[in-house]
Amino acid sequence: MPSTFAQVIVALSAAFATGVKVEIYYGPYCPNSANYLSMYVQPFLYANIPGVTVTMLPFIQNDLQTQQFPANCPSNMPGNPCTVLPAPMCALQPFLAAMPAALTPKYKAAINFAICDLIHANHGAPATLTHTQADIQKCATDSQADWISISGCMANPVADEAFKARVVAANAQVNAHPGKIAPFVFVDGEMIDNTQALLTAVCAKLPGDAQCAAALATSAYEVGVPVSRFHGAPRWVAWTGAVSMIAGVAFVASRVLTWHADSNLRDHESRSLARRLDEPESPKE
Repeated sequence: MPSTFAQVIVALSAAFATGVKVEIYYGPYCPNSANYLSMYVQPFLYANIPGVTVTMLPFIQNDLQTQQFPANCPSNMPGNPCTVLPAPMCALQPFLAAMPAALTPKYKAAINFAICDLIHANHGAPATLTHTQADIQKCATDSQADWISISGCMANPVADEAFKARVVAANAQVNAHPGKIAPFVFVDGEMIDNTQALLTAVCAKLPGDAQCAAALATSAYEVGVPVSRFHGAPRWVAWTGAVSMIAGVAFVASRVLTWHADSNLRDHESRSLARRLDEPESPKE
């Protein structure tokens, strides 16, 4: 009969081997995905939580007729997710066989590249950023991603059979949760709300983890901190709040945004005036 000590060692080994599994399926032409990944995925990446494995793939909806990966995707059709698929697909496809994979420096670089590309691809209306070949290459440079491999793949982008199969499987997983919008995020197989910070959801699975405690206590993971602190590329977007604005303008007319800003300014001025009226006047000499 095994000793108590041996049983403890086996239990601990099993716990470390299991870790936490994160799955992120995002829309490559989706402002909400750009918003979430920049605000919540990048802080999670840089927290370096041990024992976490990640699957991250651009999500393409199945063909409605065949329920398979769409034919002619990637494509050159403007305003279509398949049009902006090549860059993230080419960056992440080499890691597909290992997914869910540990966050090695190369895998993390590919994920950060995909996020940068996503922000440029969803640049709002009117455009706040551009999404040119030079922008995509700059994303690779800033992320330290393998631009030679990515650009070579982008010259003739083809979704391989393994990629197609994983995206079709992701469709089945997502379809079990009707009414949700991208990005679709799972922690240990459980879909989480895509307004919830990923780091918080992961650390909830790791009570007592010192790295989680340190990360959650650090102001670097608060919304509104410069994104450059997370990926060293201030040109992508200066503040996480700006990403929210970029996502918002894709859905809201510019007049509404202007009215909202003016309304906030009037409210701020009213509160300032009220405070001044409440303050006692300084005694006159």
